Amino acid sequence: MLTRLRRALGPHLADAEPWIVAEDNPARPDPLPSFRLFAILGTWLEADVVAATVRNAFTQGCEHVYVVDNDSPDDTAATAQAAGAIVARSFPSESYDETLRLDLMNEVVAEVSAAADAEHVWWLWLDADEFHHGPRGTTLREYLGRLDRRFRIVGARVFNHFPHGKPEYVSGFHPLDFQPLCQEFRVAHCAAGHWKHPLQRFDRSGPPIVSAIGFHKAECLAHPLFEPSTPIFMHHFQYRDEVRTRYRLQQLCLPDAEGRARIALTDARWGGSGISKRFRTLSAVYGQRWNEVENLYRRGDPVGVSPVPWVQTVAPDDAQYAVWYPADELARARASSDPAGQTRS
Repeated sequence: MLTRLRRALGPHLADAEPWIVAEDNPARPDPLPSFRLFAILGTWLEADVVAATVRNAFTQGCEHVYVVDNDSPDDTAATAQAAGAIVARSFPSESYDETLRLDLMNEVVAEVSAAADAEHVWWLWLDADEFHHGPRGTTLREYLGRLDRRFRIVGARVFNHFPHGKPEYVSGFHPLDFQPLCQEFRVAHCAAGHWKHPLQRFDRSGPPIVSAIGFHKAECLAHPLFEPSTPIFMHHFQYRDEVRTRYRLQQLCLPDAEGRARIALTDARWGGSGISKRFRTLSAVYGQRWNEVENLYRRGDPVGVSPVPWVQTVAPDDAQYAVWYPADELARARASSDPAGQTRS
């Protein structure tokens, strides 16, 4: 469990400052001669998007995707498995328990890494609504293959995406093809300004890295950790099909017959959660009333977003991402799912 791993790392971790340092990749890097790339995916009630999440991880170069499912009441686990994932854990809980979830995800990463026939294993940590790609049109695997071996963790630029028409999303496809509008999320968990650090590397001859809650930070006996100054990209699609999104958030946020909400534990621990804010702001989001949308964690300016096409927020060579389907298949899906029978530009 995560608690036992933290004890093994030693009590002086709390005194380690900084926990991570960003450096440029050298002009002549010394890359690893070989490595494995796996993904660890946490899920709950996300059958609408999880197949695309798994396929995107494979498209980005992951060899295996390991799922830790919180006993989803729908067919999330089966859908992930059908897309090629391995269901490594399925656990019940009365409330959404992020600490328990991270314990189990770290446990899977430690077990799989120890059993892998490799000295180095990169791990992509993600939730089902998170889609990653590398900079300058690279896949994650291509990007990692060019990094100097000093780097054991990689931060991400994070973009929260918003629906702006019908269909909001069609299952099986990359959500970015349906929701280009976004606002970059700039809450920082390191000096380089990264909210998430989703790529973390296991080294058989080095101390373990333990991912912290939300994949925002990590802990390691060897500190500081080094990350490249050029981040990867993470696109966050918390609002998908309106009916299904509303149902999922209702199951999380509304009290049951005994008066308990599934998200109550998280709200109590952290004084309110981003999930609660998403639920309160649903009607504003789907009505495109951007001035009424609550920011997830932004202080001082908690209400109001200004989404723009994501390609306007990055350099042209960064506005590229790989998909696992041809363009004509996407066009047919858009047309058949649009109530007006028309595609959107």
